[in-house]
Amino acid sequence: MTAPTQRYLEILRNLPLFQEVRQADLEALAPSVRTVHAERRKVLFKRGDPCEGFHMLVSGKVKLSLVSSQGVDKPLDFVTSGGSFGDITMLLERPYYLTAQALEDSLLLYLPRNAIVRLIESDSRFAMRMLASLSMRMRNVVDDIECFSLQPPAARLVTYLLRLLPPGSMTPAKIELSMHKNVVAAQLNLTPETLSRYFRELADRGLLSLEGRTIVVNDIDRLGEYLADRTKL
Repeated sequence: MTAPTQRYLEILRNLPLFQEVRQADLEALAPSVRTVHAERRKVLFKRGDPCEGFHMLVSGKVKLSLVSSQGVDKPLDFVTSGGSFGDITMLLERPYYLTAQALEDSLLLYLPRNAIVRLIESDSRFAMRMLASLSMRMRNVVDDIECFSLQPPAARLVTYLLRLLPPGSMTPAKIELSMHKNVVAAQLNLTPETLSRYFRELADRGLLSLEGRTIVVNDIDRLGEYLADRTKL
């Protein structure tokens, strides 16, 4: 086994999608892997490009968005380390329906469709794991639509901030925004001006403090109470 193939094997083994895959299957898959280094703002593919495989993110962050014919960019999902994208489209054998762009310098693995199909056919556990992964992502998309489209604007922002807090966070808690606030606004279906207004309102209430892209949640319980009040409106 060559040194690059050995490295791909080690990376694959540590990705959530492959943690329960047989060693022999991973060894068969590794030679088909291709690494992709994407600098910040690089577009990996555009809507309508042919999809002949899928990506897994080793490090960095990637935005998946729907770009209209007028050039309006609507973020639908943000992929972080360990996540994958393009697999649904690949299995449907259709062109990409979203555009993928690196939000920061990123390292990805690219796997061609034929290699994945062979693994699905030979390992039923992997097939079930892929189905579970696809189902979970679909559920997350539905949850995001409910939270970020149907909730009142202030509730969308608070829900987003609470999701960013690690489990068991204690007050005061720090949140580092890894995306520009304009990108956050687009994801929450808000204008940048509306987002800034609600940030100011939360700060004026003493619920949080803003220091550039660093947000300090001064009282997690009170922020949760604020969310409960807004969802009643």
